[in-house]
Amino acid sequence: MLKIRIISALIFGPLILGMVYLGGIFYTLLLLTIANLGIYEYDNLLNSRGYNTPHFLNHLAVNLFLIVFYLELHVFMFPMMLIILFAYFIYILINVDNKSYFDAAVSIFGVLYLSPLLGFLLILRMQPEGMIYLYCLLGGVWMHDTLAYFIGTKWGSHKFAPSISPNKSVEGSLAGIVGTILVFPLAAIFYPQLLSINPVEAVILGLGIAVFAQFGDLLESTFKRQIEVKDTSGFIPGHGGILDRFDSLIITAPFVYYFFYLVKMI
Repeated sequence: MLKIRIISALIFGPLILGMVYLGGIFYTLLLLTIANLGIYEYDNLLNSRGYNTPHFLNHLAVNLFLIVFYLELHVFMFPMMLIILFAYFIYILINVDNKSYFDAAVSIFGVLYLSPLLGFLLILRMQPEGMIYLYCLLGGVWMHDTLAYFIGTKWGSHKFAPSISPNKSVEGSLAGIVGTILVFPLAAIFYPQLLSINPVEAVILGLGIAVFAQFGDLLESTFKRQIEVKDTSGFIPGHGGILDRFDSLIITAPFVYYFFYLVKMI
């Protein structure tokens, strides 16, 4: 399993970094792929528990959100949200005898969970130093997850949130937090031309990424525990599904965006 996990990381890691580097339509297509695979997983998991989510409407919604972000048509965001909401209302009325209200409710949550958060990954790249911001986000989350996994597997003996995720340990979680906090001040000191923030700001960045990464991971673990599955799918061998791998990233993206927004403004 570890070998497969490493091979997948060596394949998908450079691919993602390359798309971030290219930016533009290439990076946008990557996010659209992630969004569609993510909502596909979400629908399948809910349908396995007796829901009947409107697949086409869910896919249409996540795609429209990201396209509006990409085209920077922010003035249309609120009207589009209303149109999508009314589309779900129509779905409820058409399928009135099939618990359509609950199907629509969980669908709207899934769309709002994926679309705006992935949108932050998109608008991060659109900033003048967006590539650096995204590399900070990816590097921080991957650092956190890698340390938490390996330290937790090797030395983890105290359970962390066992009712949510029995495999998580206090040791692994602390290793992820400490490692992520340390890496950014070191980068700010030794590579100031790449990361133009002071060491104190770098500590705040690392701490924020670590905290939000853990929160995203726990949120996804809670969802899987309620659905009673180990992984959201098998799209990424050794890692699980799209939602398994991008849970921390999409939750952390808004923090990174507003962190750099405030730092540059101040």
